[in-house]
Amino acid sequence: MTSVVTGLQLCGASGPSAGGNSSNSYGTVQFSSIALHSGAFVQLDNNMRQSILLLLLGLCVSSIYSSEESTFREVCYDGLGCFSTRGNFYDSVNRPIQVLPQDPDRIRPTFALYTRRNVNTAQNLVYNNRDSVSKSNFRSSAPTKIIIHGFTDNGNSDWNKAMKVALLNAGDYNVIQLDWSQGNGYPYTLATANIRVVGALVAQFIVWLESNFGANRENFHLIGHSLGAHVSGYAGERLSTGSKKLGRITGMDPAGPYFEYTHPEVRLDPTDARFVDAIHTDGDSTLSIIKLSGGFGLMQPVGHVDFYPNGGKSQPNCNEPPSDSVSGIIGGTVWRMTCSHNRVRAMMISTIANPRRNYVAYPCASYEDFKAGRCRTCGTTGCASMGIRAAEWRPNGRVNVKMFLDTAGTEPFESRG
Repeated sequence: MTSVVTGLQLCGASGPSAGGNSSNSYGTVQFSSIALHSGAFVQLDNNMRQSILLLLLGLCVSSIYSSEESTFREVCYDGLGCFSTRGNFYDSVNRPIQVLPQDPDRIRPTFALYTRRNVNTAQNLVYNNRDSVSKSNFRSSAPTKIIIHGFTDNGNSDWNKAMKVALLNAGDYNVIQLDWSQGNGYPYTLATANIRVVGALVAQFIVWLESNFGANRENFHLIGHSLGAHVSGYAGERLSTGSKKLGRITGMDPAGPYFEYTHPEVRLDPTDARFVDAIHTDGDSTLSIIKLSGGFGLMQPVGHVDFYPNGGKSQPNCNEPPSDSVSGIIGGTVWRMTCSHNRVRAMMISTIANPRRNYVAYPCASYEDFKAGRCRTCGTTGCASMGIRAAEWRPNGRVNVKMFLDTAGTEPFESRG
């Protein structure tokens, strides 16, 4: 018996960039694409809007055909365990399309090490290759920062480089740039599945460093943007064994689509590390994506402390692109759509480079209350500094504590409160 389900499939305009074909050899469903027509989404009657939307998210309307017996599938990989589309990973509202992650040999994440002894030249650390670590500048006694990018990004982007330099100026760290760009392309649903494998590989790598080089997961701080925030969560979940736990995770505007209001197993949550902080900058509704004005993050609190600069839905100075950096209608539209989502990276870098500047946020029930002046004292909860110094705030058993601040729209994005 064959069942038919109709829904939205995030895909590239020319098909999956990960190498699969239209029959979807990597997922649990088989796709038969149909044309995107005017009015398919809320008043989308502008061809330019449709084109930009396809470009950024690869959104297309698909008819999905699957047999009942293949609606839920499972794939297992040596050393990593099994990944299923059953249980908490199936959500008919928030995660309607079921896709299995690709083989880790296909995704092939890389770990590029930088220290104060090799600021500009990467040393590639390779799991199960002892020489790659022993002959590098990695020091197990030093705190380790792992920077994790998101969808259609890569580990060698300008913001990655800027954050790496800021971190090495701030402290004598091991800084690792994780690149999983072989698995983060279109369709978006496949990228959201692949991060489960990437998170498992990060956890496996850290355990291997512990077993062979005396590293300690408590000294690791994962800093993830967008999908990278949830990669960090998956890694942290696997590293939570007995009394052991990952030290810290910072989620930089964790991705919203396919994650907001899902089970904690599916997304970043406070149990994934000793301390989890998140900065929300683009949490406006999904309708904002359709309107080409943002909404790639989430508003749901996911950490011990969650920061909402400027309310967390959108950021100042993101309406019009700077004339010297963006050209053309398409470039301007893309910039406006991604500005708030990407602003968090510059904010985080600023807090690292300028740790003594004012990034103080105040505990409050809502941004409306904050703007009304009802939360201008730190109270019994205490205030926290957004960004690199957030860990100075002590949760004391609390989770999902919301903190608000207003910032400038330009670097260094200091608090205006």
